[in-house]
Amino acid sequence: MVLRCLGASAQVPFAAVTSVSVVVVAGDGALVLADLARGWDLPGGHVQRGETGAEQTARREVWEEVRVRVGVLEPVEVIESDLFGADDLTYMLVFAARVAEFAEWSGGLESAGRVVVSAEEFLARYRGGDPVLMRHLVGRALAVLGMGIRPADSS
Repeated sequence: MVLRCLGASAQVPFAAVTSVSVVVVAGDGALVLADLARGWDLPGGHVQRGETGAEQTARREVWEEVRVRVGVLEPVEVIESDLFGADDLTYMLVFAARVAEFAEWSGGLESAGRVVVSAEEFLARYRGGDPVLMRHLVGRALAVLGMGIRPADSS
């Protein structure tokens, strides 16, 4: 399988979008992550039948995995996948958004909880996939939101 970054402005048909992820940023610049079986990761997941747009999927996944409501969703990256072959390309959309509201955590969701950590701490611990791609996504998301990656606390 080959993944190819097309840039934030790439236009793809929603029918070909299979999943959406969001780099969720708290007021202090920390990332809000889902605590999943594979480790900390960006909230996100597959488009469900009946959803009519990527923002709908993004907001649902963020709510289900970290119990956060987000503000404006800013495009960060469109990732093309040839998992099903060169004649059946699919796409993953990545957004950035600031937290609008933290809801009280309750169990039984799609993750074991939410974690709020610096971007550098997350990137140092990330084991869910391609660390170079994740660094690109987080870096672009923070840039889109007018922030940069800050070093983890060294004290």
